[in-house]
Amino acid sequence: MADTEELQSKKPGKRKARAMETKRKLLESAMSLFKEKGFDAVTVEEIAQRAGTAKGSFYTYFATKSDIIVEEFWDIDAYYRKYSRNLKRCATASEKLTSFTRAQTRFIRDKVGVDMLKILYANQTSTYGDNKIIIDESRFWFALITDIIAEGQENGEFRTDLPAEQMARWFNRTMRGNFLDWCISSGENFDLVEEAVSYCDNFITAALQKNTRS
Repeated sequence: MADTEELQSKKPGKRKARAMETKRKLLESAMSLFKEKGFDAVTVEEIAQRAGTAKGSFYTYFATKSDIIVEEFWDIDAYYRKYSRNLKRCATASEKLTSFTRAQTRFIRDKVGVDMLKILYANQTSTYGDNKIIIDESRFWFALITDIIAEGQENGEFRTDLPAEQMARWFNRTMRGNFLDWCISSGENFDLVEEAVSYCDNFITAALQKNTRS
């Protein structure tokens, strides 16, 4: 009896592990195919076939191909969340913005890559609807930048005539311009990390500090 109960208690864990592994394979297969053929040319059937699973399994985890893109953005945010712990070592809010920008762009350059970023951006600009993950303010990216700017306001480092949320919105919006330029140049003659850090230090942070009206 005890052995039967023990086996039953292990089954949910095994099922969950198998489900996570299937989802991982589907994600990896989809992203690989997107890189090879482009988002629009890839079918759900191809994704499932490469993952070694049935087509129906895809719809267990994703409603559409675009959900794969959304998942990728959440994975990027997971890295941001993990890295944010390192920001405690920075003495000022300005240093935190610079440190995060450097880490963010290195991750995008080295782990995501310009070809995949093109696909992510193309998908977000070509799909309709208001629910776009790239500008979703429930993402950790937005919350982190808002908190850093609010910290800078509290310690007298940043201007206080505008809400931290509004300035975080502008920060993220303008930083996306660096990613877009990198995509347009296909990564050639454009050092994403160097350009973004310089932009952060000499333009964004300067603008945050420039106006001292309260």
